[in-house]
Amino acid sequence: MSRAVGRGWATVELDRAEAHVRDLLGGDLQFSDALPSALLGARCRRAATTDGEWIVLLEPDTEGRLAAFLARHGEGWAVTWESGRAMGSGVAGPLGPERLARDQPVRGPFRLILTPATIEP
Repeated sequence: MSRAVGRGWATVELDRAEAHVRDLLGGDLQFSDALPSALLGARCRRAATTDGEWIVLLEPDTEGRLAAFLARHGEGWAVTWESGRAMGSGVAGPLGPERLARDQPVRGPFRLILTPATIEP
């Protein structure tokens, strides 16, 4: 069974979203730049929570899945990353190589699967 290791907030402006998510979740989240998500078409910032889950802020950098999500749903929680079995190499992402889950809605919110051995700290 897979478990959630991260959640992603879709935004059109990373700096504003960083302050908003800090207020929303409380605590002292320290965001830093991360690799982009090629699958979603997004530049990313990430922060680790005290319980070990990652929070990733995503801003579109292409007219891809994330831009389409924002057009349909607006800003908000858009992605869950889960640990899973190795099923292919995946595409680079903010938490490590990721792939789309098979049973997700085309319009999002999205589920991305990470290979447990490749989750990057």
